[in-house]
Amino acid sequence: MGRKMLTTRRVTFRLYPTKKQERTLHDWRKLHQYLYNACLSHRITEYRHFGKSISYFDQQNCLPEFKECWTEYKQLGSQALQATCKRVDYAFQRFFQGLAKFPRFKSFQRYRGWTYPAKSGWKAHTTGVHGALELSNLGQIRMRGKARTWGQP
Repeated sequence: MGRKMLTTRRVTFRLYPTKKQERTLHDWRKLHQYLYNACLSHRITEYRHFGKSISYFDQQNCLPEFKECWTEYKQLGSQALQATCKRVDYAFQRFFQGLAKFPRFKSFQRYRGWTYPAKSGWKAHTTGVHGALELSNLGQIRMRGKARTWGQP
């Protein structure tokens, strides 16, 4: 009877980046969008030409070589890149379960953002309503908002 359910919680804050930070965030989003499309293309090409399906772990293990060839990806966290590969895998899982259509390539407008799993690469400093979001390789970004507080079990 006592099966524990883990919940995923999303907290949304309004960010106020400087012009330089805004440009960097824009570039990072574009890099994640390119990676998403590259992973999708890799899966489609491998299946069409060789009849081989590519798993998430195959793509995850290709990331170090990918970062060596495309040096602009070195500034992004490895776990954030893995989460982008996981998005593609999740899209294919939903397709094969009959819950969604075939995954499609994302334009920049349709690619909403990227994920930092757990506590790697970011930290939130809040003081009531105001605070700062600290991202690795970018620094602190001013933010406004308040996270919902969950009750104690």
